[in-house]
Amino acid sequence: MAELEKEDVEVKEEKKENASEKRSPAERTAEKEELKVQLDTAYQALGQKFYKACGVSNGKRPAEVPRASLFNDQIAEIGKIKSKYDAIVSEELAEKGLKACPECENEVVLKSLYCNMCGFKFPVKTEDKPKPAAKPKCKFCGAELEPGSAFCAECGKKQV
Repeated sequence: MAELEKEDVEVKEEKKENASEKRSPAERTAEKEELKVQLDTAYQALGQKFYKACGVSNGKRPAEVPRASLFNDQIAEIGKIKSKYDAIVSEELAEKGLKACPECENEVVLKSLYCNMCGFKFPVKTEDKPKPAAKPKCKFCGAELEPGSAFCAECGKKQV
């Protein structure tokens, strides 16, 4: 029974994410504020776990820094929350014809190739255009052949 409820919750969350395009600016702002709170809580939990893992007591530092793998759960949670938050911000900026620089978070025009504050080069989206099919070449003289030709029009040799 609990598994069915969990699946229902997951399906509702998916529908909510898919409906993100239909949100009003007020709904987006409310969701951003909620995500900020969740992000702060996740950062705090990460900090507390790190502090405890370091074994700090009486102001003394630990002998070694704990392995990063101890914090994978918190890091994954922070990444998940941050990606949702960033998606909302990107959506809002796109409506204004802007995008955020990933290096300095400066707002720049969507078509910008470089950030005007830090010089970050935005990745250029290249459209995959199909290349025209190359014509076959004669195995003997290298002349271009018409597709399906059995003989070369230049040297007259059979191609098969």
